[in-house]
Amino acid sequence: MRLFIYVFAFLYSLSFSLMASENDLTDPNKTLHTLSTNAFERLTSEKDRLAKEPEYIKVIINEELIPYFDYKYAAYSVVGPHLSDTTAEQRDNFVEAFRTYLINAYGHILIKYDQQTLTILDNNNFKDKKIVSVPVRMRDNNGQVTQLDFKLRKNKKTGEWKVFDVIAEGVSMLDTKRSEFGSLIQKQGIDEVIKLLLQKNDEFKS
Repeated sequence: MRLFIYVFAFLYSLSFSLMASENDLTDPNKTLHTLSTNAFERLTSEKDRLAKEPEYIKVIINEELIPYFDYKYAAYSVVGPHLSDTTAEQRDNFVEAFRTYLINAYGHILIKYDQQTLTILDNNNFKDKKIVSVPVRMRDNNGQVTQLDFKLRKNKKTGEWKVFDVIAEGVSMLDTKRSEFGSLIQKQGIDEVIKLLLQKNDEFKS
């Protein structure tokens, strides 16, 4: 949960001049800048509605965050070596449950978030690479700095860079979920993990 807070600290509080045209995903740095700008502006403009309708945060996340996340690749990475033991239907079900889980979990944190100050340290050494990390530094109101690294992957068909993992102070979101679900997949199969995710998603509604 602490990791989710870091993710949305980045999304909500970054102040900078717009460096990329809207939805320009051909550069990993532009992906992060565009994602942050769009999310920040939407949260600001919808502030009054969010105060009255907290559930609306999920709509904002789905529209302003998810398009910049390669959640399918992230979901497959969580399943890891067990992916070859699954059917196409199971993979689709897991990806959808994982996507909904991310929306719910991020929304639960973002709705309570207090503004922080962050800086993106652009990574300009990404040509001819398929995966890169872009460092981000978050400073809270007490002056404490948290080191983040956003990992992005280039889609070989579209040429677009999207986020698939976030590392906060050395802790990877994907590694955390892989550790949480890996043994359960091995022992009981992916259907049990899908049920677990659906249960967690239902809990967010209560």
